Amino acid sequence: MLRQIILLAFMCAGIKSVYSDTNYRLNTTIVPSTYTISITPYFDTGDKSAFTFDGEVTITFVPGSNINKIKLHSEDLTFSASNISLTSGSNTVSLHADNPLQFEDNYTFAHINLQNEISSGVEYVLKITYQGTIRSDLNGFYKNYYIENGVKKWLGATQMEPTHARKVFPCFDEPELKAEFTLIIDRPQNYKPTLTNTKLQSAVTLSNGYVRETFYPTPKMSTYLVAFLVSEFEAGASITVGSNEFGVYSRPDAKNQSEYAFDFGQRVVKALGDFYGIDYYTTSSNLKLDHVALPDFRAGAMENWGLVKYREALLLYLPEESTPYFKYRIAQIIAHETAHMWFGNLVTCHWWSNTWLNEGFANYFQDYITSMIEPDVGSGDMLVIGSVYSAYDADSTPDSPAITNNNVNSPAEISGHFGTITYQKAGSVIRMMHHLIGDEAFKFGLNAYLSGNKFQSGYPEKLYSSLTEGVNNFNSMSNYSGFDITSVMSSWITQAGHPILNVEVNHDDSSITLTQKRFYIDPSHSSDEIYKIPITYTLDIDFNFGNTKPAFIMDSKTYVLPIKEIKENHSWPIFNIQETGLYRVNYDSHTWSHISEHLKGSKREEIHYINRAKIVNDLFALLFADEVQFELLNNVLHFLENETEYAVWSAAIRGLKKLRNHYIGSDTLALVDEFALHLMENIINHLGYEVRTTDDFVTTRNRMQVLEFACQLGHKGCIDNARAMFQDFKNNGKWIDPSLRPVAYCTGLRLGDGDDYDFLWNRMTKNNVANEIWIIGDVLGCTSDETKLNSYLVSMLVENSPIKTQDLTVPLSSVLSNYSHVHVVLEGLQSNISLWKSIYPSLDSVLSTVASALHTQEDFNKYDTWLSSCSECGEKAVASAKAALIKAKAVTTWADNHRSYIWSSLRSDAGKLSAPIMVLVLSVITLTNIF
Repeated sequence: MLRQIILLAFMCAGIKSVYSDTNYRLNTTIVPSTYTISITPYFDTGDKSAFTFDGEVTITFVPGSNINKIKLHSEDLTFSASNISLTSGSNTVSLHADNPLQFEDNYTFAHINLQNEISSGVEYVLKITYQGTIRSDLNGFYKNYYIENGVKKWLGATQMEPTHARKVFPCFDEPELKAEFTLIIDRPQNYKPTLTNTKLQSAVTLSNGYVRETFYPTPKMSTYLVAFLVSEFEAGASITVGSNEFGVYSRPDAKNQSEYAFDFGQRVVKALGDFYGIDYYTTSSNLKLDHVALPDFRAGAMENWGLVKYREALLLYLPEESTPYFKYRIAQIIAHETAHMWFGNLVTCHWWSNTWLNEGFANYFQDYITSMIEPDVGSGDMLVIGSVYSAYDADSTPDSPAITNNNVNSPAEISGHFGTITYQKAGSVIRMMHHLIGDEAFKFGLNAYLSGNKFQSGYPEKLYSSLTEGVNNFNSMSNYSGFDITSVMSSWITQAGHPILNVEVNHDDSSITLTQKRFYIDPSHSSDEIYKIPITYTLDIDFNFGNTKPAFIMDSKTYVLPIKEIKENHSWPIFNIQETGLYRVNYDSHTWSHISEHLKGSKREEIHYINRAKIVNDLFALLFADEVQFELLNNVLHFLENETEYAVWSAAIRGLKKLRNHYIGSDTLALVDEFALHLMENIINHLGYEVRTTDDFVTTRNRMQVLEFACQLGHKGCIDNARAMFQDFKNNGKWIDPSLRPVAYCTGLRLGDGDDYDFLWNRMTKNNVANEIWIIGDVLGCTSDETKLNSYLVSMLVENSPIKTQDLTVPLSSVLSNYSHVHVVLEGLQSNISLWKSIYPSLDSVLSTVASALHTQEDFNKYDTWLSSCSECGEKAVASAKAALIKAKAVTTWADNHRSYIWSSLRSDAGKLSAPIMVLVLSVITLTNIF
């Protein structure tokens, strides 16, 4: 779903430390208090200064002990000892005569050696003048461009998180070393006013054609939050209420796409301020809040205090040209970054080992607060089918890290820690604690944490202490004797993995026996973690899916729950109401039978749709972990024949895609697709092939996911309609509703020719809407024309290519999404490895991604042989690729081991299909092996 996560996966593939080198840490006693940073950028000047900048930094600090060396970060910046001065009041401190300055490139340190010791507790001022390069890798201070009326317009943007501030100015680049920053930026006179974290204080026109702009000091904050933008951007919308400033900025041609972000952004900053009990604008009178859409940006967005930066496609929205996904995604990401104004900016994790204190809260509130102020976009459900499901997937292997990960020191390790565990799992744990202690205690605790630690560093213990205040104030854990919020929450934060709860109902003695164990997708693994699980459940005699307050907390391996209704009414339970707990559930065979029959009966909707989705999602996971047999999954899934809810179908499509992925390249795939098509017959007819005026937002998204999957499976009606839409659009210019474009474009390309590819490529190169460019980029790999596929794989080399640095991995992912195209990638990679090396900064993730797309023994053998002979690939890249091959082979091994059971069950099902469905299946069976 998130392109930046795909990019992060490419960047971080293969990063796994057996030994974490603590020498990357500053370990300094120096405490900085203020920085003044002056930057003069040179853009396309046509001389040796082009895309460089001059800088000067002045740092006021106090050492905590007597020292004779100042150790700070500097990376790819040029300066010498003659560019350094150190003073204390009117006194100048001399540098060491013989060895004044050393650079430690491996650890990106500069060591300023002093002639004599400087004193603890005394204030010093360090000044360094330096030069740097305006980078092209989207890190630090980097260049961006866009085309306006045929003219290339250059701009300079920043991305400091997590360890890139040191590439812009020498600094103490660790999150705990907070300071106030005053920025002075020179800009060309023809550029618009520079944007930074704070309001503009003064501007002076210089004689060299530049304007020097000085900005008010920031609040006390970490180096990674420093931000500025030197550009010709304009405000698509802005407002000043009293002294409070808010705006949305973009390149001028895209200003008309700012309305939704402008409206939602104002509402969400107020809603979050109300929830946390701290108004955003009261944290500093110098702060404003601008949201900026950048043509090229590595992350999805970045929460710089007062100057939030986004990819264009994740901030700008045009209803007639943007799919419903982008409306939801833009709301979600604005909420995420705005939540960081408190969690991350006002209170910052002391070190990246506890990044979850920033990202976990932003991940939770991105959907929680959006569901409160913009309920129509379905954010409440995404807390589960987005975050919780993603957390499960990332957290099911022996090497899954704990949320708090102390093995994080190097920049690579730090970047690698910005992943699903830190975001989605942490957010899901926070959600679980919210339901455990209740709304009042949760709000009180968060306010206590933020108020008590503002402008300082956050630690898990400080958070637990504040939540305890909330719990005590409202007596909200009085029902859980012997438990406190610290012990419960920390059991999830410090332990890796998550549990599966096995449920055994005993009708004879009126009890339910619960057993927990850590869930592994590979059942050959086991361990002895015990989680403190907040347990919720409801009984069929009087289902209540509204009460998410846990009935009790389970902190033992086994727990016997006496319930008189079990025997008296022959009742059966459903556990984990609305998936408010982070645990999977498996039932005994009789209870599964009851659940299955209820789902397939007329009272299906008595079971909350989130729990119906949970049943589906859990069963697929239990199947792949060999906790249940396929026959059970097959039996239960037949309720989908009458299911219409988006969340349930999201879980089903997710699981069916994974199942068919196991059988790509084998004859069993046809039966899997028959099964899926049969389940989908009713939902396809229910939703239809066209958007209706009566559709709500979630219905539109449901149709998107259903039709994309149906066409992938080869559903004739879906294919015929999608292809006709594409041809009418291409030949007659007939507008396609944005929600139908992904399926229409992909189907048109798959069944079309090179001319169809050229049509969409040209549309992408000339389009002004980043949402549409995103959609086209994702589907161009659908084409069946191999010449065009080869062209697309290297399309980032085209002059002014629409495939920008942020999209570097998109062509490869798009092409590999269709299994029949794997050979094109392999041939292109093997025949021209040098060209691929010129495209990608590293082949590590590229080779691993290709390995992960392979499915047959022949594929594995050929690729393994080539890797062993590839002298240009590099040892690390080959090792990563071979590790990915092992995982890919494990998928195929699982499929082989389960083929007979699945084949038997599906063949039995196929015999029960209605005649019309059989005709449909047979008419498209030849298409099923190409995806």
